[in-house]
Amino acid sequence: MPLTARVKTFSLKTRLAELNIKNREVKKLIADELKRPLPCNISLQQLKRRRLKLKDQMSHYDGLLRTLSAMNPNQPPHPQR
Repeated sequence: MPLTARVKTFSLKTRLAELNIKNREVKKLIADELKRPLPCNISLQQLKRRRLKLKDQMSHYDGLLRTLSAMNPNQPPHPQR
């Protein structure tokens, strides 16, 4: 595999890991807000939108990684989430 493809794969995996961390953080914020006696609907709506955007981005990067691994049969396949 050429160096540029390895670098792209590495940076995509790094970005996907960062998005997973952010997704967990937002998920915790949503859970914390729901535990409050009177949750703020506006805050919940914003947090859920943010989480949905993160999930969309994660799906996009996951697809890119799958495409790269399909293009190079010597590379181990991208693991399922």
